[in-house]
Amino acid sequence: MKVLIVLLLGLTFVLADHDHSGHHHENYVVKTHDDLVTYRAFCADKVHAGEELVEKYKRWQFPDDAVTHCYLECVFQKFGFYDTEHGFDVHKIHVQLAGAGAEVNHSDETHQKIAHCAESHSKDADSCSKAYHAGMCFLNSNLQLVQHSVKV
Repeated sequence: MKVLIVLLLGLTFVLADHDHSGHHHENYVVKTHDDLVTYRAFCADKVHAGEELVEKYKRWQFPDDAVTHCYLECVFQKFGFYDTEHGFDVHKIHVQLAGAGAEVNHSDETHQKIAHCAESHSKDADSCSKAYHAGMCFLNSNLQLVQHSVKV
């Protein structure tokens, strides 16, 4: 009986501390331009993107093709914004866009735009497509913020 009580107490603590989304934006560290450069190189290599595609990516041009879809998925994963199990972490994206040390109001218009993009593409067929289409939505809605957040 004592073992059962200990197990139940332990489970209570785990559940009380568990973030059901699987994300922990409170500990998110805003990434820099150097991080972006590192992630771009890693992901371009991972998906075998040719030089022509890599040059497009550097100019914030992302063609609608399978390689680019998986490239953006990889970049978002490296930033900590996205994982295949939980999808996008809207809070982390918003913190990144706001920048280091900025106060983030998760009920403002920017947050709502990010959430809309994440939700509107959450049912896409595969993980790369989901990441690409939501990512393009983010970029189209917030390109200046995105570019500013990593000091391009």
